[in-house]
Amino acid sequence: MTKTIAYLRTSTDKQEMNNQKLAILEYAQTKNLKIDEFIEIQISSRKTPKQRRIEDILAKLSNSDTLIVTE
Repeated sequence: MTKTIAYLRTSTDKQEMNNQKLAILEYAQTKNLKIDEFIEIQISSRKTPKQRRIEDILAKLSNSDTLIVTE
């Protein structure tokens, strides 16, 4: 079964993930996709991919899955 995962990241606690989540939900609706999981991370983009959990997320995906990110 294919799944769709949304990845949201902010650098600081002063930033809002709601705008990213709204943009992803709007995109998913236009593409008739159901988001199965939201992964929310608060960490600087200057950190390594491992620290940002990118490797963990990619390991969850199979060839038919979809990963959605903003910007």
